[in-house]
Amino acid sequence: MSEVMISYKELEKKLDEINAKMKELRKKRKELVERVRKLREERRALIERKKKEVERIRALREERRVKVEEVRGLREERRKTREELKKTLEEIRKLKSTVMNSKTIRSLDAIKKRIQYLEWKQQTSVLTREEEEELIRQIARLEELLEKALEVEQARKRLLELRAELAKLRILLNDYDQMIRKKSSEISEIDERIKNVQEVIEELNNKIDSLTPKIQELSDEISKIDEELARLEEEKQKTAEELKRLNELMKNSKGLRLLEELRKRAQEKMARGEPLTFEEFKALMGEGIEEDLGDIG
Repeated sequence: MSEVMISYKELEKKLDEINAKMKELRKKRKELVERVRKLREERRALIERKKKEVERIRALREERRVKVEEVRGLREERRKTREELKKTLEEIRKLKSTVMNSKTIRSLDAIKKRIQYLEWKQQTSVLTREEEEELIRQIARLEELLEKALEVEQARKRLLELRAELAKLRILLNDYDQMIRKKSSEISEIDERIKNVQEVIEELNNKIDSLTPKIQELSDEISKIDEELARLEEEKQKTAEELKRLNELMKNSKGLRLLEELRKRAQEKMARGEPLTFEEFKALMGEGIEEDLGDIG
């Protein structure tokens, strides 16, 4: 009987220890779950921020692409302008040569007046055949000279136009150079901003990557606690069942002890010649033991 009581007390102590351990584990699990929740929330916030930065870098790259296209277009226009300027300079050079080589040609008015005079002389004067032929030759030479003079005059006018055009082209080239420098500077600024955003994204990635193993580690710890709680719950059930069994055993042992005392008392009364009660009689005869055990327990 004493051994049963000792085992019962030990099991009660063990059950208390299991309950205390389970309470401690549940508390720890709750704390871990809260930590995981906060870490996941932090990681979620970092991921959202990263999404915004990725969208920002996408917009910057699109802005850069547009500006690069603008610079490409400006450079093409500048190339065409340079070609046009080159052609203009070549034409100016040729025209200047024409004008410079024709400085000895008299003015248009002087040539025209001379032709008019010779034609008038041819029509109004009595000339020999030789004189008339000479006059015709002079007029022909002057008309040829007039044609050259007209060409030189046209060259001078064209030269003035080309010089004005040249000035415009140089101004336009300068404008293209300034616009290209400005756009290139803007592209460099965008590149710097892209670099900064990339650094932010890299930093966010590092933070996200550092949180993931922490979350996994805590989740693994929670899983281990769940396994331990399941094991303790099973052990608790077994311990409770064993306690119940010992409790029943102690109840039955108590009933047997009382029945034995009742039988002994009946024997003593019989020895003294005293009358027995019905219960004492049954105990003495050993009848209804199972029923009595149930009643006594």
